[in-house]
Amino acid sequence: MDLTQQDVTNNAPIQQQVNVQSLTGNIEFSQLSRLGQRFKRLKEEVEKDIRYNAFIEDFISYNTELDGKSMPDKLADGGFSQQEIARATYKKHQYSKKLEKNKLYETAQRIDLELFAMINLKFETYVEPLIREGVEKRVIMESVTEKIVMPIFSLINQDGQDDTFLNYTVDHISGMIFFLTGKCHLNWAVYDSLQSSL
Repeated sequence: MDLTQQDVTNNAPIQQQVNVQSLTGNIEFSQLSRLGQRFKRLKEEVEKDIRYNAFIEDFISYNTELDGKSMPDKLADGGFSQQEIARATYKKHQYSKKLEKNKLYETAQRIDLELFAMINLKFETYVEPLIREGVEKRVIMESVTEKIVMPIFSLINQDGQDDTFLNYTVDHISGMIFFLTGKCHLNWAVYDSLQSSL
């Protein structure tokens, strides 16, 4: 068999074909996720200083208080100590400062919206059932870390690996949780039973 002549037939779509003369490393194919595309778009907005003059409509719904109960009150109702409430307040303020700085970039708002939606869904799925069952707070907070904070942080590290603008840390993700608590999207106690016992 003559190894200098090769008959190669590749009928795959052009974006899936590769023509390599000399390969010295790995070839990796990846399509950006929606979140990854948003991080890329945000970088362009920041570099070109493309700003938006208001909050987008979907963001307003997350940034509007749904009831009059403050975040510290909600956490106290959930059994948090004063030290834990102070720590949560600090994390909320860390995130709020980032929000204030980033709010004029539409894509930063869209990234936060996506993260808020993930936080809400994961909180409803993993944390609220524990709260309803009366599980001790330590177990609830472990669930918050394992099911919400770390998976979202990993996703940000993966999809926003080149992000130098938002630079969200695990504290910022926790801050988002407490921000949503303050806006009354997340509850740390079962208020139906609290109201009926008053």
